Amino acid sequence: VKVEPPNGGDAIRQWRHVVAGGDSLWWQSIGRNKQSVAIDLRQASGRELLAGLVQKTDVLVENFKPGTLEKWGMAPEILRKDNPGLIVARISGYGQTGPKSGEP
Repeated sequence: VKVEPPNGGDAIRQWRHVVAGGDSLWWQSIGRNKQSVAIDLRQASGRELLAGLVQKTDVLVENFKPGTLEKWGMAPEILRKDNPGLIVARISGYGQTGPKSGEP
């Protein structure tokens, strides 16, 4: 399940030429066969919804700015308390640590 922000979803949905149905050709390729849900993770209620989903999943892939999950109280070690087998993959432009880790 792909979690997207409310009010527009993933930005790739609008990249380049938008076709019938309101999505771009890029999204039709990248989002193919994905199930998406809109959750506002900036709200506590949204984070509660995500925590419930994470309890039932094998892998969480996140690409937030380093420290965002921790700021929200959702660090991998916290999420693994309810799901010990959870695999967390973290993707960022400059890694999780180091001198440029805080850059977008």
